[in-house]
Amino acid sequence: MKALRVLILKDYDTSIIRIINILERNGFYLDICDNVNEFLEYTYYNHYDLYIIDIDDRNKSRFKLIKLLNEYQDKTMKLVIARRPNIIKASFLYGCDECIVKSIDENELLLRIKALIRREYKVHSDLISLSNNLVYDIFRKKILKNKSEILIGEKPLQIIAYLLKYRGLFVSSKNLENGVYPANSNNKNGSIRFHVHKIRQVIGEDLIISNRTNGYKINIQ
Repeated sequence: MKALRVLILKDYDTSIIRIINILERNGFYLDICDNVNEFLEYTYYNHYDLYIIDIDDRNKSRFKLIKLLNEYQDKTMKLVIARRPNIIKASFLYGCDECIVKSIDENELLLRIKALIRREYKVHSDLISLSNNLVYDIFRKKILKNKSEILIGEKPLQIIAYLLKYRGLFVSSKNLENGVYPANSNNKNGSIRFHVHKIRQVIGEDLIISNRTNGYKINIQ
């Protein structure tokens, strides 16, 4: 899971440091903030694979942040860290994807994070088959051909990852752009077309189907 990028909204309670240390020890890329405004600023400039939101009895207003993210259709998985079990029910009611207590052990924490990422891709394994000898590793964010990495660049990988999450469906150019570029970006659809062209050159013409009206769809079973 060394390629996963996580944004953490921490509380003043020092027990969250143990969880941060676990994630750092396991190679996650972490951005850490102290308040909601700072959290929203990070999301404006970056894309993340997971949000971790620390909530206790003093900062229940953070439930409103979860609700706000869902209202803006932010699809990033949201994991709540609760100091007490009574936080868990409210976290789910406000729309989090998972909630755990701070006393969780390292193995269970990593398993729950892994389950969240797999849920986003609608799979039960680490690999998604793109063709007979080509797979996408969802945790390492790599395309492998016969176990050797194919290098195609960061944005093409993000495009493939986003389309895999919606495989079977066409994704509009606008939604695809929003899915791979942060909110502050000025990139236009031409950029998406450029990267899709590169994917077709390196991996094959048939991997991504495009339609002027409906957008793009990844062509796998």
